[in-house]
Amino acid sequence: MKKIELLAPAGNMESLKAAVEAGCDAVYLGMTNFSARAFAGNFSKEELKEAVRWCHIRDVRIYVTINTMLYESEIENAIQLVDFLYQNDVDALLIQDPGLFHAVHLMYPDFPIHCSTQMHLHNLAGVRQMQKEGAARVVMARETPIELIRKACATGIDIEVFAYGAICISYSGQCLMSAETKNRSANRGMCAQCCRLRYTKDDGTPFAKGDYLLSPKDLNVIEDIPALIEAGVSSLKIEGRMKRPAYVYLVVKTFRESIDAYYGHQTYHVTKERTKNLALMFNRGFSRGHLFHDDVKSRMSHFRPNHQGVQIGRVLQYHNGKVTVKLSDSLHQHDGLRILNTPNDTGLTAVRIEKKGKLVSSASAGDTVVLDCTSKPHPRPGQPLLKTSDTALMEAVEKEIADSHRTIPVIIHYEARINEPLKITLEDHDGHTILTASDTVLEAARKAPLTKEKLEDLLCRTGDTAYEVTEINGVAEDVFMPVSAINAARRQAFEQLDEVRADLNHYPEKTAYHFVLEPKPMRPDRLLVQCEKKTAHIKEAHVFEEGLNLMHVVDETEEETECRNTILSSIGDLYGSRYHCIAGMTMNIANSYALAFMLSHEGIDGVIFSSECSEEQIRQCLEAFEARYGFTPCTYRLVYGKRTLMYIKDRFTEEPLKTFRDIHGQSFSVKYNSGYTEVRSSEPAVSANAYCYGSYIIERDETDVKEIEKEAYEEISRRV
Repeated sequence: MKKIELLAPAGNMESLKAAVEAGCDAVYLGMTNFSARAFAGNFSKEELKEAVRWCHIRDVRIYVTINTMLYESEIENAIQLVDFLYQNDVDALLIQDPGLFHAVHLMYPDFPIHCSTQMHLHNLAGVRQMQKEGAARVVMARETPIELIRKACATGIDIEVFAYGAICISYSGQCLMSAETKNRSANRGMCAQCCRLRYTKDDGTPFAKGDYLLSPKDLNVIEDIPALIEAGVSSLKIEGRMKRPAYVYLVVKTFRESIDAYYGHQTYHVTKERTKNLALMFNRGFSRGHLFHDDVKSRMSHFRPNHQGVQIGRVLQYHNGKVTVKLSDSLHQHDGLRILNTPNDTGLTAVRIEKKGKLVSSASAGDTVVLDCTSKPHPRPGQPLLKTSDTALMEAVEKEIADSHRTIPVIIHYEARINEPLKITLEDHDGHTILTASDTVLEAARKAPLTKEKLEDLLCRTGDTAYEVTEINGVAEDVFMPVSAINAARRQAFEQLDEVRADLNHYPEKTAYHFVLEPKPMRPDRLLVQCEKKTAHIKEAHVFEEGLNLMHVVDETEEETECRNTILSSIGDLYGSRYHCIAGMTMNIANSYALAFMLSHEGIDGVIFSSECSEEQIRQCLEAFEARYGFTPCTYRLVYGKRTLMYIKDRFTEEPLKTFRDIHGQSFSVKYNSGYTEVRSSEPAVSANAYCYGSYIIERDETDVKEIEKEAYEEISRRV
């Protein structure tokens, strides 16, 4: 049975090396462009080359994320970046954009593509469809339950599952909240994390159970690793490309221990000390998420959206810039601290620790200490003291990283014969064999011969290379050779092994893009389309069925679906039969390659552009499409409607909620459906439509039809 892969985040080279030293099998990272973590450190091209070489030598794979929605002005540059990654031996791409997937699969058919969670593959139909399209792996939505994971694994495609770290409250690839409220698109790597902001009731009053309505706890399923392995999962993914190297190291190390214990037929449980240390590194509280069916109370963190740390005491009193605290755990100088307070927490650092009137560098559980605290609001008796960073822990982990040296076992064979060069053969565990010979020949020893022990000692000195000699054997006559020559021959051998190991994939030359697309007839009766369950109220609008909802889960017996006269919502809707359908806004179509990908599927007559596309971006896309494929496609643009800003599995509050408001006074409505919740914009989006064939309207159940007719109908009529 193939062992499960441990996949670690790498926001920069320091984190990458920490992950490798901790025992990961692969890392995922972003370049300076087209990454869904635009604010992570990310990698330049030169750093990427160094990272690939360093990792490949050490048996670690590198996956690069190009997991954003791409506009026409970007898609060719993204393909050029793919070419660079291909030429530099990257092991796989993580892709969101269907257009980039389409182009890469045709031009680089040997380049493995992993479907990013941003592609919103949340059901069995989506997995099967991307398997048909040629994907090598699917990263399942974080909302996917273990039962569906098992079925997805049974299809035969590699399945990657998030196992630790921050999770989005909305289905990835389907969140427009940041773009709507902050003009920072989550689909473009610039999420403003609206889920971590404070919200109030519509009248401005706070919620009794906390103001951070949309903030979920972090995912932690370390204790469930055996269940995930037995489900057939190919890769366990740790979130955290914006986290520190120490965080990455400690989490990866814990996962490595658990995975190795499973394959060693041992039971593994995270110790109390390690659990505390993981919580100190970063946590918003932990849950097992939808993966293992935690309820809404267990999943959400309504009182705090940030790092919670670990409680280490309580406030006894505060006076004149000094807070007295009774400790329940250890405290070290320069530890980061937070006192849970209202309306905001009180932050402080343990710069000065007074114990019994004397300055100390640390204190223990049971001690009473006095700390400087000038921050507001001032603490009050009884309030909890949290440790949010531990100086001693960070120093210990950083030292462990520095002292770690991941090595590859090698066997050395040698021949040291008179009047011949020193011959060295290296064999690694991957089947590579290196044969080298020294530049000079060995001489007969005149006085003290080079002993076998001395020669072997010199050959085993691997220094700062990635290798550890586990076995050495050979023949040594009574010979002499300068130590410098032996060292040079050894270095040459290991350098050649580096070269062989670094060049891992041996990709063939790329293929030119060639794709023939048959034109599809325009239908005059579909100049104005509307998606709604009810009968249309807008004059002249062609009504489509509501697409298979975004939470649709194909059950075990359902092989394919049939869609007629439907606006499709996700990749899974492509699996099965379609008749006169339109690819919807939630497909995130924003470039000419993505248009071609969608229109190449039988039964799709047209495409609705992503609502994040501007008029100019649509114009550029259509011009490029017409130039490449020779005809004008049937496309639509949203001209009126209240968009769904978040699709949330299940609920995000225990009590039903109709509306809520952000700190700027913007209101949002909440719609509960079977199995999922929608957070909707309070104001309709209204757009011009100069370039698309037709216009698209969203009419919701609660929409005032007269309002639509009053505000939009006359202008819509003029357009069509």
